[in-house]
Amino acid sequence: MPRARGFEYWFGGIDLNATPEASTSTDQHTGQPPEAGGHHVDHQGDEAGPSNNDQQADSCAQTGVTLSSEESDGEAEVESTPEGYVPKVPFVGMFFDTPELALQHYNRYAHHIGFSVKIESSRRCAKDGELDKYVFVCNKSGKPQEEEVVPVKQRNRKLTVLTDCKAKLRVKRDGARWKVTQFVEVHTHEVIDKFALKKYLRSHNKIPAEEKKFIDLLHEVNLTSGRIMEIMGELYGSKQNVPYNSKTVSNYTAKLGDYDRIKDIPELLEYFEEIKKDDPRFFYKFKLDAENKVENLFWVDSKARDVYPLYNDCISFDTTFMTNQYSMPCAPFIGINRYGQSIQLGCGFVRNESSVNFVWLFEHFLEAMDGLHPLNIITNQDAGIRTAILMVFIGIIHRFCRWHIMQKVQEKLGTFVAKREDLRLEFNDVIDYSMTPEEFEQRWANMVETHAVADNTHFLDIYDLREYFVPAYFRHRFFPFLQTTSRSEGFNVVLKQYVHPHDSLVRFFKQYMKLQERIDVTEDGHEFDGDDKIVRLWGDFPMEKQILQTYTMPIYNRFQLELRKITSYNVRDIGVTEQGSIHEVVPIQGSVRGYGRRSYRVDADVANGIYNCECCKINRDGILCCHAMKVMSHLGMVTKYPEHYILPRWCLPPPDIVALQNERQEKPVGQKLSRKDMRLLRYGNLCTDFAKLAVGLAASEKTNEIAERHMRAMEKEMADLKKAAVDALKKKKSAKFTVNPNPANDSQESVPMEEDAATAENRKARNPPMSATKGRPGSKRKKGGLQLQKPKQGLCGVCKQPGHDARTCEVRLANPEKYTLLGLFH
Repeated sequence: MPRARGFEYWFGGIDLNATPEASTSTDQHTGQPPEAGGHHVDHQGDEAGPSNNDQQADSCAQTGVTLSSEESDGEAEVESTPEGYVPKVPFVGMFFDTPELALQHYNRYAHHIGFSVKIESSRRCAKDGELDKYVFVCNKSGKPQEEEVVPVKQRNRKLTVLTDCKAKLRVKRDGARWKVTQFVEVHTHEVIDKFALKKYLRSHNKIPAEEKKFIDLLHEVNLTSGRIMEIMGELYGSKQNVPYNSKTVSNYTAKLGDYDRIKDIPELLEYFEEIKKDDPRFFYKFKLDAENKVENLFWVDSKARDVYPLYNDCISFDTTFMTNQYSMPCAPFIGINRYGQSIQLGCGFVRNESSVNFVWLFEHFLEAMDGLHPLNIITNQDAGIRTAILMVFIGIIHRFCRWHIMQKVQEKLGTFVAKREDLRLEFNDVIDYSMTPEEFEQRWANMVETHAVADNTHFLDIYDLREYFVPAYFRHRFFPFLQTTSRSEGFNVVLKQYVHPHDSLVRFFKQYMKLQERIDVTEDGHEFDGDDKIVRLWGDFPMEKQILQTYTMPIYNRFQLELRKITSYNVRDIGVTEQGSIHEVVPIQGSVRGYGRRSYRVDADVANGIYNCECCKINRDGILCCHAMKVMSHLGMVTKYPEHYILPRWCLPPPDIVALQNERQEKPVGQKLSRKDMRLLRYGNLCTDFAKLAVGLAASEKTNEIAERHMRAMEKEMADLKKAAVDALKKKKSAKFTVNPNPANDSQESVPMEEDAATAENRKARNPPMSATKGRPGSKRKKGGLQLQKPKQGLCGVCKQPGHDARTCEVRLANPEKYTLLGLFH
């Protein structure tokens, strides 16, 4: 006898709780799960009542339908038994077409009574080797177990209390059908009467197939199990009405990625090839080790390749986000677009953070970008990245992330400078507000001499790293609105909203593309705001209106903040030169955000419209600083923003780029949703509408009868519709079996085409080695500078010596009365 898919201990995937519907068709598809009402019972059992072990069904046995579920992927729909429906009590002589239907009916009966079922045993026939007997029992059957001392490290599992319950249903094969040969109704324990609690019974805690598709959709947008349950509660009218709980959802979603984890890399590379068919400029490369396992991986889409020439002036690169499945650090290339927004310029994975892997990654990045080198790059402090950049990127300015370095400074010097407030303030001022390398050198020398820290090794390490992170050394380089890898850090934070660390690379890539869609939508929103919205100007300067019409809205907002700061300064005329005049811009009071308490020198050449400020904001961020605009206001030159200070990368997109974006619309704007998406949408709307109707229909017996009458009518109409669909499908299949008049063509078409080298290489690729530890693995990067130092050893609280603590201190042990452990903490 053919077995239904998934017919195992718990009959996984079977419609255990489907509501019966009246039908008399005998069409059977035992390989497919039964539809609602697909069980086959004797007519004598139509009325619910007590069990009758002597009752027979030899004369009036009736068989029902077993229809294939549309788009069910071989899984049956699981539905909770509705309130008010009383399933037929099983009896000896009852017939079923399959054992699955027998279990399904018994489980519906168990849900009505308030217990859970399981399979106790099965037996194969000695003649044909096929299964011919099943025994379904209450889940509390079995001898009660004596309490044992649980080991400390053993997981504390919740076990079902066994009461040696004798309730059971036994079915045996009788020809082509299955016959009930034993039914025991009495339980040795109390059953669950409350409807809301029955869903916690194991055989009833199932997710319907249609809802699984809906949960798949919610899981794809990275909603947690709790949030999914909140949504399902809204659809059902209440969370108590949902026939499963949050744990069931979390278990289901945890299994969604099992297949991806097994076929991860082959499926990912196949997915890449599918993308290349629609996007020929999509680029990807991978490197295999000696065992054909992926060691390095890199990809970049066509849009990133197209915009890279516009935004190659500054790139952020970081490897702090890591997936635990393979212990492979994620290495995204992050750029900044005309809206000051972070954009993805490619992403890679490396086996470890060695210079060899980074060289491979950077070389293929250049290959994808047609050999165009980035001009400036900011990374975290890593010796491997530093070495690879020097080997691959020619003439690039490399800068370390200041935040990571200052975090280490805090760890090493936080306690030391906490007692020296003057040193802390001067240290921060020297780092942040030195304008030139020469000024930094001079101020640093004065600081270490004044506070007597010239011999402090931590200050020496900071000084050795000065050329890689101190702003004074990068005043004339374009690092817009950043001194850290915050662009990459921000990307990692957003990415964690889309990707779980244990996800496969296939899911990572799909979520990565969804993040790209989010970036595109945000960019469209900025473009719309610039074209449609009206912004209130801060002042009456004509150049402010000029910038509003020239720059994108986010950049204009930054310009407006600078313009407002001119009210925080006064101007003093210092002198006159051949090129123009010299001015000193002095803060009126206190500190100005971003500029500190110091004054700034501005050289003005009014004739040529040149205003050079020593803060160099125009070189660093691409917009004039408040000091230069203060001098312009002081000289009455605010009618026009100098054209040579307008940076094209911040301007509104030119018409040719807008036209190019319009040409790349692959799908019409008004395209309808797919059939699958429309089905899910209809399902959600129907659940909400029926839940609202149920509130009124449950008010009285009369309204309940109205609901049941219409539900029976709908079930009958649906059964007729499904039967008609099955008949039409059979006719369509039979029409396909026609004789081909030219069999030679078939033989020619069946010859597979010779696969190219790229496809053959993709077929060899295997998954990287799995991570053996939980959590993020320890960093393998080469450490330098501040990170090279060992952590400071603690001192004993008694003798103030390193190497031990108060618990093992010999001084305390020799004088236990004088030194008590409790006394050490007072």
